Amino acid sequence: MTLKKILGSVLVVVITLSALSSYAAAQETDDEIVLTIWGDPGGNCINDPENDWSFCAFARMVDTLWHEQHPNIRIEWVDMGWDETLRQNLVAAVEDGTEPDITIGESFMPTLTQQGLFLPLTASEDFKNNLIPATVEGVTWNDEIYGVAVFTGIFTLEVNADVLLANGYDINTVALTTWEQVLTVAQDITESSGGTFYGYSILGPTEFLAAAPFRVVPYLYQAGVELCETQACEVPILNDPNAIPVYEWFRDLYQVTDQAVAFSGNEAAVFSQLFSGLSAMQTAGSWHIDWAESSGCVDCRYFPLPIIDGGEPSNVVVGNAIYAALASTEHPEEAQSFLEFIGSPEVQNAVFWTGGVGRLPTTYSGINSIFSVVDGNTETIPNFYTEVLDYDIADAPQEAGKYIPFLTELVDSNPRTLPAWSSETFRLWNDMFAEILTTDEPVIDILDRYQEQVMNTSQ
Repeated sequence: MTLKKILGSVLVVVITLSALSSYAAAQETDDEIVLTIWGDPGGNCINDPENDWSFCAFARMVDTLWHEQHPNIRIEWVDMGWDETLRQNLVAAVEDGTEPDITIGESFMPTLTQQGLFLPLTASEDFKNNLIPATVEGVTWNDEIYGVAVFTGIFTLEVNADVLLANGYDINTVALTTWEQVLTVAQDITESSGGTFYGYSILGPTEFLAAAPFRVVPYLYQAGVELCETQACEVPILNDPNAIPVYEWFRDLYQVTDQAVAFSGNEAAVFSQLFSGLSAMQTAGSWHIDWAESSGCVDCRYFPLPIIDGGEPSNVVVGNAIYAALASTEHPEEAQSFLEFIGSPEVQNAVFWTGGVGRLPTTYSGINSIFSVVDGNTETIPNFYTEVLDYDIADAPQEAGKYIPFLTELVDSNPRTLPAWSSETFRLWNDMFAEILTTDEPVIDILDRYQEQVMNTSQ
């Protein structure tokens, strides 16, 4: 196993100045320091004892372990929303001088990093080298790392083996490693079944502007497409000629997709078609395994993303939750200790074992610990797996084995992050993608037209 060779718009919450001040006004004594952190690692698990989501077991373990190791540093976990809600609250707090010591975030972290909002990570080189590069790409600027991701996700090709079998394909022998192979099988399934089955499921634009790009950008990267002129992405690029075959491939796949559902704006409706045996293939995040099983998919399989002829493997991290310390914190050393704690073996070895949520470690050593479990070594599995979630430790190697395709993609596919586009650029991209799928206008003409719009909005 080659991986063993690796290293051992949402409702905006309006927060008043007085409310923000109350978060920052926690009393400290000579013996106790308070770190205010926006976003606990489970999503309001720690402050809500009644929250019985399985992932809360991990979040509560993180809180307990931190206080055992740092009894004089109390964490005040504050839920300030996610995505655009969180970003707006953070920007408002910085303007008012009421920002936290540490924040969590994902899509907006590159912009704030480049604006100098965060402290550079002061951990050792060994610590930094253990971080999977894609998980900190969004908070890396001028060769400095400014945060640590607590967990991440990745994409694979998801296949309903029963749908393939019903159409004459053996999942154990069918070739699905290239775009052409995937398209040929998808077309054949749709045509030979007379429309009983769809060969592929495509997610069109949704209210969440990054949802569709997440499932297209990996293929753009494979084709060598540049999406920004510079790392800061002051000038987004939509009309790189290398993107033409990518969009033409998706246009062809759209012809063997349930087109009405593709544009429903409902991710569950799109992806559940495969689980229920109506669709053969789709691009799946690492949370799909449990979703497929709970939805009744008897034999869903996972493979590396197909690759364009002449291209290189690539992927995009998703659900990549990054913690970063604010440059204005009055407790920089303690904040740095927290970031190193998030990347520690105790935390990273535990994040995966949360009941099929599909959240993956962000360190090479954390990935290795899962492969060790696959081989029968269960020593790194956290106590909450059996004591809180009531799983049988004997089943852990088999459960971990299901995620080998995702773990392999995370390490071996040269994953990256989404481009650091503005919300307006993402909106324009979604409009552009819809036109590509639903018209026969030459792709390059559509790309050029939307590039002009992007340039006008960027000026």
